Amino acid sequence: MSQVSECVEVAGLAGELGRAQRRWGRLARGVQRAGAVPREVFALARAVVCGWWESQAFWAREEVWGPRLERVLAANALRRVGDPAGWGLEQWRLLVRDAVVFPEIVAVAQALLDPRLQERAGEGGEGLLRDRAGAGPVAAALGVRLGRPWLAEVEAAGPGGPLTLWVSAMVRERRGAPPLRGRGMWWVHGPHRPVEAAAGLRLIAGAPGPGANERSQAAGRAAALAVRAGHGEGLARWRMQLFDEGLEHARRHVERFGHLALAHTASGVTDGFELGRWLAYRRARATLLSAEQAAQLAQLDMWWNPPWPVDWQRAWYRARDWVRRHGQVHGGDNLAGLPRWLEMWLRQQIAHYQQLHVDQRRLLAELGLAEGEIARFAAWPGRRRPLGEALAAAAAYAARHGHLAVSQPATLDGFALGAWLTGARLRQRHAGRPTRLGQRLTALDAWWNPPWPIAWQRMWWAARYHLSELPGGVEWWPGAPNADHASAWLDQQAARRLLLQPTQRDLVDDLVALASQVSGCRPRISEGAWRILSALLSPLPHHGGRRRSERQILEAIVHIACTGQPWTHLPQALGSFQACLRRYRLWHADGTLDRVCRAVLPEADTGWQQHLAAHVASAAGSR
Repeated sequence: MSQVSECVEVAGLAGELGRAQRRWGRLARGVQRAGAVPREVFALARAVVCGWWESQAFWAREEVWGPRLERVLAANALRRVGDPAGWGLEQWRLLVRDAVVFPEIVAVAQALLDPRLQERAGEGGEGLLRDRAGAGPVAAALGVRLGRPWLAEVEAAGPGGPLTLWVSAMVRERRGAPPLRGRGMWWVHGPHRPVEAAAGLRLIAGAPGPGANERSQAAGRAAALAVRAGHGEGLARWRMQLFDEGLEHARRHVERFGHLALAHTASGVTDGFELGRWLAYRRARATLLSAEQAAQLAQLDMWWNPPWPVDWQRAWYRARDWVRRHGQVHGGDNLAGLPRWLEMWLRQQIAHYQQLHVDQRRLLAELGLAEGEIARFAAWPGRRRPLGEALAAAAAYAARHGHLAVSQPATLDGFALGAWLTGARLRQRHAGRPTRLGQRLTALDAWWNPPWPIAWQRMWWAARYHLSELPGGVEWWPGAPNADHASAWLDQQAARRLLLQPTQRDLVDDLVALASQVSGCRPRISEGAWRILSALLSPLPHHGGRRRSERQILEAIVHIACTGQPWTHLPQALGSFQACLRRYRLWHADGTLDRVCRAVLPEADTGWQQHLAAHVASAAGSR
């Protein structure tokens, strides 16, 4: 046989084989860059194409391989002196097969590496492949690439081959499931591996002589099938026996527990049989089950292979058993009185209700949690919010207002954010270290839990934003101090800087660097306003000494009205607070300040005028 192998002539296919060889060289480099093994990809493509070579239905429509085979056989017939004893057409077909189909092997390997074809195979899930071959749309796409539009029909007519198992592996990878028995998507199962030339020739070595080519071909096909698929129908019967055995164990489990939501780990072993692993294998290869087998499993448990995790289905069965014993649950009592495990699971389902499958919602309704009960639960005033919902509220507040210096009474869209943050601060302080929740809140606001009062931190944020302006998309929070109040607060902190904590000093220094003049005060009364107001101020007798500037005194009164600070905190640049306070009382008593508040001033002065009017009115009401 080795002598014959050396004499095989493929010069008639030199052009096609050369182009295919160069294309494979480029493709192999791409396979390595993608993290796959070129040898494994080539082996799978070869198994797919050689499976077509053994198919009579394929040869009934094939128009390319026949002429190639004839050219190779004709060239070798001219060169060889004679065939070994017993040789016929089947032996030569086996010997030259890989040369004839090599261009298609490269084309199939290139197609299987195409991300679009892989995505198409993985997206189908359970509804993609309903035929027994399991290669439907993928085989059709291959047929278009290979110029054989009838390929899908041939795949559907035969038993499930390597292409079907590759599609099943893609479905598992799409779902995130581990590969079966640790084998990847390019693994070729033993029954689907092509018959190698040497092994095939040895198997048919005892066939009759040259005069019985028809019997030789039949013997060769039978031997090839024996190597490729075990013992023919015996293999199919063996698989059916395994399925029937697993189905019987599944029936016993359903009679005992009422479902098939088993884990594939050791907990899924029943009566010494790994039922959980058997079911996991059937779920992963559900597209390869016959209609009768799928119906038998669905009759035992219609949710044996749900489109959601089996862990969820197992938890639902546990909740269903509890409901059957104690009655349905409802959301109006905030899930009070339920076991801890059931309460936690139901809260999780409620929190992600909008993301659940429509059938999952229907199953929750069987427990009592229909959409109406979900709404009642959401409207419960004192319900405990899930951590994810509370974090989302904190993130929304930080994005809206730029900080988390929230006092306890503060709320956001009906959620008691201030109380929740207060509890989080207490828990982190008791822990003595940053908790996981604290780390997530620190990512939103580095000073969400300062070692000084929250009110101080909130004023710091107000002063910072007044000096540097609000960032884009950030808005003032309810009750935020105005610029004058923030400026006066900053003056006070700068004056008592030595009494602050070291970190507070750093924060105050940051603000001082932003402010142009911390210790002074900027004038508020414009020149146009002063020309109007100077005629409204009542004249004062002069008794000697230095006369105070009336404009400076009015600036001091306006400063106190705008900032809300006590008179003792009046900046030195505005003079003695005792003198300004006496003048304020005099002007308030004789109606001068009322005239100032009613005067028509330029638009730029209306702000401080309104603050002054409010301050005068409050002073009058407090008498």
